[in-house]
Amino acid sequence: MVLRVLLAALFVVSSIAKLLAIDDFELYIFSYGFFSLNFCYLVARGCIAVELLLGVFIALGWWRRWVNLLTFAVLVLFSLFLCYAALIGRTDSCRCMGRLADLDPAQSLLKNAVLLVLVLLYARFGGRERAPRHRMLRIVVTVLLVLCVTVGVFAVSVPDNWMFGPEESRYNRALLEESIAPDGVLAADSLGHGTHLVSFVTPGCPYCKMSRQKITTIAQRHHLDTTRIHYYEPDDLGDTLFLRITLGQRPFIVLLDEGQPAVTYHYRNINEKQIAYALR
Repeated sequence: MVLRVLLAALFVVSSIAKLLAIDDFELYIFSYGFFSLNFCYLVARGCIAVELLLGVFIALGWWRRWVNLLTFAVLVLFSLFLCYAALIGRTDSCRCMGRLADLDPAQSLLKNAVLLVLVLLYARFGGRERAPRHRMLRIVVTVLLVLCVTVGVFAVSVPDNWMFGPEESRYNRALLEESIAPDGVLAADSLGHGTHLVSFVTPGCPYCKMSRQKITTIAQRHHLDTTRIHYYEPDDLGDTLFLRITLGQRPFIVLLDEGQPAVTYHYRNINEKQIAYALR
């Protein structure tokens, strides 16, 4: 009983912690460059749903053999990924506990090792399976639980690409064009020629920091020319001019084509394909 409650609590708390810090978890997955940004939204929520379901079924004591096997397999799979992270020199938090704890790959591997031992102990000494006597009833309830938990995760945290599409940001277009003109304050960066991605960000803004991470990974995945990616802070333009251009929006990101604003973005609607195509 104690093992069952402990294991279930650990999986449920871990999944909820990741859901509450979904932006961090998405970016961590995307930072490896294995998947597109849009697919990372699905992978992040899929991982959370699986982890939450394991906690629920461990708590219920249903399908013990299959749940134990799946739990063991998931922990082994995540541990192999963490080994890869450690081998390539990653030392940042894997976000496996959301913002509750910053665990680097080595610490997360130790946590997984403890969980694997607990799973093996639970499989051996966890007692008899607890489930409705009627197999069909158990199957129906299981399917409903899987659907409810999965839909619930996506409903609580809707993927950005489902919620945010192309939209024109509020900004001072005339002042931006004036700033990148040959006699403007940004003329030295030659923004009036070719295609450039320009981000207006402020220090201490978490979404500005995460936007940089997204754009950096996009550039790495698609081998883009980073000399055409620019970041400007208030100190680079002066607070007044920065605020007059952005109208207080941060981050404000704009794709320039021959000095003309073509597309604008905020943190939620950054379009990987569009940026990659424009800056190739």
